[in-house]
Amino acid sequence: LKPFRLKPSVDRREHRTAAYLILAAMATQAYDGYFKEGHKVKTVKDVEAEKFIAAFAQHLKRQGRFEIPKWADVVKTSRAKELPPSNPDWLYVRTASMVRKV
Repeated sequence: LKPFRLKPSVDRREHRTAAYLILAAMATQAYDGYFKEGHKVKTVKDVEAEKFIAAFAQHLKRQGRFEIPKWADVVKTSRAKELPPSNPDWLYVRTASMVRKV
């Protein structure tokens, strides 16, 4: 993967959203070449966190097994935050992160 460089004049939120969209598009194909080489993944910790979380978040979104609550667009993720998360799929990403930790 090439590093994603952005012009300094672009807002950070736009950068995060663009970077997430790029990762989400590549998440389903991230390890195709790796598995073709004969490597075996035994646990979730064998996969890089960023790639696993992006791929599993996309998987959760496609499955549609849980709904995003109505309040998800206005809730803050901590006391120190001023705004809600800029990613509209933040709940899927948070869930995928928690799944990896468990």
